[in-house]
Amino acid sequence: MKQIIMIAAENDSLIGGKVGGLADVIRDLPNALAKYEFEITVIIPAYGFLHKENASKFLTDVHFSFGGKSLKGKIFEVVPKLTHKNVTHLVFEHPEIRGNPIYSQDPPGQPFAQDATKYALFCSAVGQYLKGLPASSIVHLHDWHMGTMFLLRELHPGFTHLKNLKHVFTIHNLGYQGNRPISGNHASVEQWFPELFTDTAWIEKWKDHRYKEPQFTPLAAGIRYADKVNTVSPTYAEEILKTSDHKNGFYGGEGLEQYLQQAKKKNRLSGILNAIEYPSHRDVNPIPFIGLCDLIIAEINKEDRKNSGEYFDLVISRIKKYRISQPKILLTSITRVTEQKVRLLFEKGSDGKCTIDKILETLDRENGFYLLLGNGIKEFEEKCESAFKRHERLIYLKLYSNPVAQALYASGSIFMMPSSFEPCGISQMIAMQNGQPCMVHAVGGLKDTVIDGVNGFQFSGNNVKEQVDNLVTITNQAVDICINDKPRWKKIKREASFARFEWSKSAKLYIDLLY
Repeated sequence: MKQIIMIAAENDSLIGGKVGGLADVIRDLPNALAKYEFEITVIIPAYGFLHKENASKFLTDVHFSFGGKSLKGKIFEVVPKLTHKNVTHLVFEHPEIRGNPIYSQDPPGQPFAQDATKYALFCSAVGQYLKGLPASSIVHLHDWHMGTMFLLRELHPGFTHLKNLKHVFTIHNLGYQGNRPISGNHASVEQWFPELFTDTAWIEKWKDHRYKEPQFTPLAAGIRYADKVNTVSPTYAEEILKTSDHKNGFYGGEGLEQYLQQAKKKNRLSGILNAIEYPSHRDVNPIPFIGLCDLIIAEINKEDRKNSGEYFDLVISRIKKYRISQPKILLTSITRVTEQKVRLLFEKGSDGKCTIDKILETLDRENGFYLLLGNGIKEFEEKCESAFKRHERLIYLKLYSNPVAQALYASGSIFMMPSSFEPCGISQMIAMQNGQPCMVHAVGGLKDTVIDGVNGFQFSGNNVKEQVDNLVTITNQAVDICINDKPRWKKIKREASFARFEWSKSAKLYIDLLY
């Protein structure tokens, strides 16, 4: 039975192991591969708590080098409640990789300083743990966090054993690359692995030429040196071959397109759509608006209001004001509030008005509401709060709540994902699974999953103004069909619920194209 070692930063099989969509993939893909008679071992950091929050047992110590020192960490096997018999979950524990939340908040001017350092340590430890694997084994590394493994494999004399193993690298989001200085005293390659600097001729080949001072970019290392590279949808795999043009609203290779083009030319680059699980018995249970309002209030009351108490009070007041209303339409979004996800809501169209204002004017006329759930970057949280204060028909919930998310998936009329770019997207698949048609930007995995006019709605545009105008137009069309053309709307809902993006199909592509 062929062995795959899957190494990542997150794993939603474990309690507390999820931050974003990466964790969903690491939860589901191993189980799907195991059904094809593969033996999968998943390894992520313990972060000081995962081996405590989950049932676990100590397996072994790992000795490795980092920062010019010989260090020791511990490997624990963790047993989730639900997993395939051919899948083993491990976590690596070390005092210098601790913290909850999983990812660190770095000070201005030091992007990735803490995270790049802790994942470099993790790569060193796991690289040593992999000694003795059969040559037929495959090491599958996920996203920039694991890119340092390639630096060690190619340059470090203590990791030559990795050269005997096939390495696969999955790009989940080119927007995060993990770059750090090659030399220097703080969070640099020289600090992590000073033994590499007895001869520095390698720096010219490995430095990122976009920067004046020599920088190491882990994501670029994965793209350049993996035996096979993939990203998480076919359309995104094509988009990233082109140069980004953020001013005009296009997000492509983000400066790494040259390496991606080379990988494509050598038949090393693929696009494989992520998927979701479809349980055999699953009931969709929409709840009335009044019940949704009561649930939201209950979830807000669980929150620590230290920094947002006044704002949450305003939200509760608005919900109480409208809870007994019966809106004709409920627009929903569940998202991280970041530039990628919500920028287009606050850009202006050809008439000088911003998207969210125009959409909410429509909802005001049609007795509708827009429920936006999510937190993220302060700048965009503040934009959402400002829109909330301008528009009675917007309820912005500056938090994440799984019960509210599940209720919105099941109870919304239209799910909106206006992402500027979207490598794959999982939310639209979940909404469609619940029979909620989606309104999406025709990029990445959104374009690959939503069929315009059949199971949802797409918009596009050659620049930001066109994207805004077309988003507003398609919103008005979708709202009109939902309210005034019930037979057509019923058919679109049915098509959305029948769409299938199954892991069994995607896992087979991983086997055929990568393994």
